[in-house]
Amino acid sequence: MVATPTELILPVTHQSSGLGGARIALCHEWLTTFGGSEVVAGRLAAALDIEDVYSYTVNEALASELFPASRVQAISRSGRTKLAQRHWQWLLGAMPSAWRNLDLSDYAVVITSSHACVNSIRTRPDAIHISYCHTPMRYAWDWRSEIGRFPGFVRPLWPRVAARLRAQDRARASNVTKFIANSRNVAARIERNYGRTAEVVYPPTDTDYWCPDPSVEKEDFFLLAGRLVPYKRPEIAVQAAEVAGVPLVIAGSGPMLEQVRATSGDNVRVVEAPTRSELRDLYRRAKALVFPGEEDFGMTMVEAQACGTPVLALGRGGALEAVKHDATGHLCGGGSASEFAGAMANFESAAYGADLLRAHAEGFSIQRFDRAIRRIVKASLSLSYGVSS
Repeated sequence: MVATPTELILPVTHQSSGLGGARIALCHEWLTTFGGSEVVAGRLAAALDIEDVYSYTVNEALASELFPASRVQAISRSGRTKLAQRHWQWLLGAMPSAWRNLDLSDYAVVITSSHACVNSIRTRPDAIHISYCHTPMRYAWDWRSEIGRFPGFVRPLWPRVAARLRAQDRARASNVTKFIANSRNVAARIERNYGRTAEVVYPPTDTDYWCPDPSVEKEDFFLLAGRLVPYKRPEIAVQAAEVAGVPLVIAGSGPMLEQVRATSGDNVRVVEAPTRSELRDLYRRAKALVFPGEEDFGMTMVEAQACGTPVLALGRGGALEAVKHDATGHLCGGGSASEFAGAMANFESAAYGADLLRAHAEGFSIQRFDRAIRRIVKASLSLSYGVSS
């Protein structure tokens, strides 16, 4: 998912959640850039009428867009520095203690939007801690795909650091009353890494906004959209497009932007910071969205399908749930550039029905997400406090 903060128009007006007046706080890892986990956090706050949101570091403009009806606070002095805003990953070691020291004693329910250290929080003894887990901590469990984000002098030490982080992350899981996973893929990681079961609630997609436009005609280009980070493997899309001799539009930015530009030919065009409306237009016009990385779930894939565009993706991870193979897209088993090139050369978007694409995407709607989250919180309150709806 790619969009500038000022283009974020998710429906975030709070509704009556029917939770018996229980005070609820939301804790999100960090608010520095706009991405899928931030969209989910914003929707959690809206669905549950959450007034108080906490994050290690806060980009004020982003916070005001995502949480217009909430108070958003950075939890520590270190999180209010420019270093935290620009290089939050360098401060991972400081985050657990910052979260542990946060006073959450006023809240009966604390929701964590977790993918790193936020489950270090301490709640009062009778409180409910529900963790919406985007993935277990990548820097601990999947550190090889993330090590490029760290300074060079740290990298030789990271295998030992990751082993320690895994032990800490596993211990943090014991603080959680209930886990929610964003996919069956992540639920399996939670069980494997933490020994805990998780209920799956897919992330919300604004299917009212991401929709087809019958007046827009399909074009011949493939689209790669999202953050340009190593685990998403943007270089595979670039290599495959060159081999297949097809045009590729890259919509997004990130640490690999310059590498991608340096290795791209004349068939590649980069739209570095697309607005939300520009991204929707690209979805609608693209022959297919290409997604070569293994994703936790893949909101971008659902957005494309909601706009009537099929997906060409690696057949692993979240794509197995976000895409119906040979119905709403094609899944490549091996994931090599040559396999993607062959699929791109022979891809026919007309083979994928717009009605089926749309119907599949609507299964991941905001309304479905809201109902599921409220149901889980109500059930937890009923079990712990006897609160009924």
